[in-house]
Amino acid sequence: MNTLGNLLQNRANESPTLEAFRSNLFCYTFKTYNERVNQLAHFLLDHHVQKGDRIAILCKNNHPFPTILMATLKIGAIAVPLSWQLTSYELKDILENFQPKIIFYDREFSDSLTSYHPSSYFTVEVGVEDNTTEEYDRIFVQYPSSEPNVNVNEQDIAMILFTSGTTGNVKGCIFKHGPLFSYISKTKTQTTQSNGKRFLASHPFYHMSSITTILITIYNGITLIPLTNPTPAKIWDAIEEHQVTMMLAFPSTYIYMLEEWKAREKQGKNTSLLQIAFSGGTKVPANLILEYKKMGIPMLQGYGSTESWVVTRWHPGMGYDKVESVGKPFDDVQVKIVSPDSGKEVGTGEIGEILVKSPYMFEGYWNNPTATEKILKNGWLHMGDSGKIDEEGFLYVLGRYKDVIVYGGDNIYPDQVEEVIEQIEGILEAAVIGVPDPIFGEKPRAYVVKDKTSTVTEEEIKKYCRERLASYKVPEICLVDTLPKNYLGKVLKRVLKDEAEKDVQK
Repeated sequence: MNTLGNLLQNRANESPTLEAFRSNLFCYTFKTYNERVNQLAHFLLDHHVQKGDRIAILCKNNHPFPTILMATLKIGAIAVPLSWQLTSYELKDILENFQPKIIFYDREFSDSLTSYHPSSYFTVEVGVEDNTTEEYDRIFVQYPSSEPNVNVNEQDIAMILFTSGTTGNVKGCIFKHGPLFSYISKTKTQTTQSNGKRFLASHPFYHMSSITTILITIYNGITLIPLTNPTPAKIWDAIEEHQVTMMLAFPSTYIYMLEEWKAREKQGKNTSLLQIAFSGGTKVPANLILEYKKMGIPMLQGYGSTESWVVTRWHPGMGYDKVESVGKPFDDVQVKIVSPDSGKEVGTGEIGEILVKSPYMFEGYWNNPTATEKILKNGWLHMGDSGKIDEEGFLYVLGRYKDVIVYGGDNIYPDQVEEVIEQIEGILEAAVIGVPDPIFGEKPRAYVVKDKTSTVTEEEIKKYCRERLASYKVPEICLVDTLPKNYLGKVLKRVLKDEAEKDVQK
């Protein structure tokens, strides 16, 4: 059967001695990986976990997370990875909604679970910092390593992944085994030369893109190097120490890695075997891709969402003249642009809302048909992003529709303004929002972060914008030390808008 649990068994049979995991504290092969997953699967079965039961995972990036994930998938239970950014109040709401049978958690999050005490589940404490607990380790002494005898099929629910929640309440996206197995199996042609390569997992495991990484590394026989509490310095150290060849991160991480690289370059310390840098999740600045090109590191980007999975990709082979796009859709994915008012498809190069139809996207939100029907209509997923498709089929994402600034009847797309500002030497990142204006309704304001050595002024930034943008798009400039973000690196524009509205009221 084409189910996700079979990915690991197939890999263990094909290349049992190939290295699956490596860190400073442990290293084991795909054969050992599969055996440990089987032992944990038998533990779950022994504790009366059945197909369809939810298994919650509240753990940081260490080897137990993929083991728990794969054991859950092998027996047809539903994996529910939890963000460890959430407060105890938010976790309580999620757990009451999803009713997990078992919660696996790291000790540092035990306080977050104190407000949730139903009798329908029990917990397993997994990790203490980088080490595993005796309670968790006992599982791999007491239970057999044979394959569990459970019939799992493609239509069974595999996992529930949560939207990142930059605004509003998080929602649980339902994914089945078959579509995700099909998606993962298509990566073989893209990573044929990846057997034996090493992938740094610094992005939180609970996120959709990291779940993809876990599955793809199994399918393609790539060693996974988990990294907890990453900083730019720790990331470069891990890349050098473990001879990492691939990694994935949000653009903000790569921006600050670039600063660390420059600092090391001055000290003559730069060494790296990094061959591919994957990014996405939010707008990837073209100049960032070009900066990594100068370093000899090709950066690839994809576009999608938790609901849609990945729907387009851009790589250097598509041409750097298309670097501001998010590439083209996968062969079996459809993308179209429609008018948000009429719902009719717009012409080539015209701006509208991005809609996606994909065999890999979610089945709907858990226990929330109203929210599902709001964005999934006639098989098309409404992404909530504004964009356009050029004559060659490349998709350009201009930002969230809710972030579009309406200036006296003219639309200003923040991503376009941000892209211009981030081209200025010494600028690390920018976030553009609309602030209330008594005459034009809204006007653009840019919050800009410089590097520590930059002397660029607010007026110089505005002058640069005036030379490249229509006058109504030129924003006010506010120089700040940092931008508010969630842990994944997405800028929280709602926070900036709240601050701006308070300024206007004053």
